[in-house]
Amino acid sequence: IITEFVKYAYEQLSSKGLYVSADVFGTIIESTQDAQIVGQSYGEMAESLDYICPMIYPSHYADGNFGLEHPDTQPYETILAALGDSAEDLSAVWTAGGTTGTVRPWLQAFTASYLKTYIPYGPEQIRQQIQAVYDAGCEEWILWNASVRYDSGGLLTEEQGQAEAAAREAAREPS
Repeated sequence: IITEFVKYAYEQLSSKGLYVSADVFGTIIESTQDAQIVGQSYGEMAESLDYICPMIYPSHYADGNFGLEHPDTQPYETILAALGDSAEDLSAVWTAGGTTGTVRPWLQAFTASYLKTYIPYGPEQIRQQIQAVYDAGCEEWILWNASVRYDSGGLLTEEQGQAEAAAREAAREPS
């Protein structure tokens, strides 16, 4: 039903020149069980969106996911693995000749102190997640903190951001 609604909404809104995006649970990317429980199909939804925004907060993955003892304590590795699974899932759509929306993941900007094993999330953990997004080949991301308390220390100045973007672009150009 959710996928059908996304398709309907996309048809109605995109025909008016509007962009359509959806936030989805990150765990649905590789877990058929989670996808069935929440009623979200990552690849199918991505076909009817301009942007698909998986919530891939490291705190939301159980111990052992991605071969990591405690995913929350390894923000870079968790985000990189989740986006690797995203690319793998979406490649089936691309191989079949389809197109998908741009992947714009939600990143964790909070400390998950409710976990048995967690680390404080600050500027370093935010930068690690952002770097993982770029290393996975994505260009966009969104931060989330339910208390709406954000630490700008993990963000770059406009000049630093432009320099980093130029460096990423130069690295993609063939030699």
